[in-house]
Amino acid sequence: MSENLNNMNNNDNFTNVVSGVERVSKKKGKKIALISGITAVAIVGGGAAAYNLSDFVKNQVNLRVMKPENYYAWVTEENSKNFAQSAKESYSKAYDKMQNGQKSSVSLKYVASDDFKDYALSEILGDDYGSYDDEESKMLIDIVNNINEIAVGGNASVKNDLLTGNFFASLNGENLISGDIALDYENFDYFLRVPELTEQWLCMAMGESMNEYLYMMPSYQDILKNPTDYISPEQLEDMIIRYTNIWNESVEDIEIEKKDSVDICDITVDYTVLSVELNESDLVNIAESFIEEAKNDDVLKNIAVSLDICTEEEWVSGLDEILEELESEDTSNSDVELTVDTYVDPNGDIRGMKFSVEDEGDIFFAVGKDGDNVRGEFTISEENEKLFSAELYADEDGDKYSGNIDFTVYDSDETEQISVEFTDYEVVNEELGYVNADIVLVIPDVDPISLDFSSDGNSQDISYNINFDGKNYGTVILSMSVNDGADVEMPDKNGAFVISPYMDSDPDLEDYIPSETMNKFIYDILVKLGFNDEIAHDGADDITEELYWDYEDNDWETYDSAVDWNLVGTDEDWDDYDDFGGFDDDEAFTYDDSAVNTSEPDEKPVNQIPFQSGDAGESRVGAFEAEQSENA
Repeated sequence: MSENLNNMNNNDNFTNVVSGVERVSKKKGKKIALISGITAVAIVGGGAAAYNLSDFVKNQVNLRVMKPENYYAWVTEENSKNFAQSAKESYSKAYDKMQNGQKSSVSLKYVASDDFKDYALSEILGDDYGSYDDEESKMLIDIVNNINEIAVGGNASVKNDLLTGNFFASLNGENLISGDIALDYENFDYFLRVPELTEQWLCMAMGESMNEYLYMMPSYQDILKNPTDYISPEQLEDMIIRYTNIWNESVEDIEIEKKDSVDICDITVDYTVLSVELNESDLVNIAESFIEEAKNDDVLKNIAVSLDICTEEEWVSGLDEILEELESEDTSNSDVELTVDTYVDPNGDIRGMKFSVEDEGDIFFAVGKDGDNVRGEFTISEENEKLFSAELYADEDGDKYSGNIDFTVYDSDETEQISVEFTDYEVVNEELGYVNADIVLVIPDVDPISLDFSSDGNSQDISYNINFDGKNYGTVILSMSVNDGADVEMPDKNGAFVISPYMDSDPDLEDYIPSETMNKFIYDILVKLGFNDEIAHDGADDITEELYWDYEDNDWETYDSAVDWNLVGTDEDWDDYDDFGGFDDDEAFTYDDSAVNTSEPDEKPVNQIPFQSGDAGESRVGAFEAEQSENA
């Protein structure tokens, strides 16, 4: 062999064996060597780049070269890093939105149908309502028939701990009532006004009373206002990764099934299955590791101390006590064994897990894809019998999905299932969760409920056509939107009508809105609704009287002057009283004629309760002290 090689090297004609190929000079040889070297580096570098850039390549390489424990740790760590990064970004965005403010709006509209109007009138007046010719019935029929569209809604601008906004209610596009609101969460001042009544704000100053409930958490407001001062986005990310690593360092003896078939609903996918078996001793050790980390976790400790949950010393000593209890646990005779299976796809992404205790039960969840078929399953079982399951069946068509989700509760007597069917489900705004889809809620013994989700990316509309027993009872439409950026300006408290729990005297509504103004306001609403002038006046008077009714001036004076408080019953009467539930005998209490007078008592007895007699319609009072003394 060596001789042959020497011969080939010494053969000057070797390079001319192939016709037409020139002999390479030394100069050209250097160039080719250089190109070959660059090519080799490119190939090796490309492979390294592929490893770094391709999740598939990276996962397949690590699966084959790493020890099972190292591969398991790498998979869980990589997935936790991705989750931690996502949590960090979401938290950071949420804080930025809070600082910059957000403006949101929501409205709920009902569009009436002829079937609804017929149903409403039949319920109110009877099936033969069309034959009524009296004025009040005709008016009521006109009111119901005039209802084409009812809407309520509002918007709010939120920035830090301030909120301002307004609300409205309308009929057929005409405003019935509107109002303005403003909330100062830092000082617990709540503002409200109805411009049609008055431009002056009503302020409910609740700060002093709320402080009584928040005295145990003095930093409560500050944490809500400045959450990143207590846990930053970077600290949140770090915590997720740290505690995931504790788990990785605590588990051993990992078993790997590199290509195992996993059934998900009606498809079968090949996943790498990583299995960990943990006995009670292992679980205690893992718990101890987490507590040790938490004991020295400055972020958690600072939050607990800031909320006055405990002091630093109490934080450490409290967790030390738990550690002592865990260390004293006798797990030598325990036969409990928890198996944790982790399902990993070819790209290294965790697609599901299964927690099972032999002969007791398991929890399984996983998602998978076979061609255009997307499936997901969540199951809770006990002793090999299913208790609950949620199953996703979806077919992919570009960015749209159609299928159903079935929720099933398994019972020995009867199995119940609720299904959500969806067609052309498409995410339009991932951040806000806006989607386009036709969704049908299928409930046993109930007509299907159809919902139409539509979005242009800036807002979300959800409409529901109310159909039962072949009739259309109208359409309900919910609309909502959220936009970044908001200017929030609070009302001037000095110019507001302020009420608080600690006022020297009760506020008088008359001082804020004169009863005449309120009466006119209510009258106008009733007229817009379709009531005639007489009924609108009477209704406005009745409602105004209720709103401005003075309990002290009207109720007790009338009551005390009509009946003396010293009405009594006999001992036998109390025997008929069953656990304060009422009297069997309608005449249980009778008036003591000698006690009746028309003068007001100087003081009202403490333990006396008024009763209504059903047949006689008279107000009666019983003195419970008599029975209490007898029982004593």
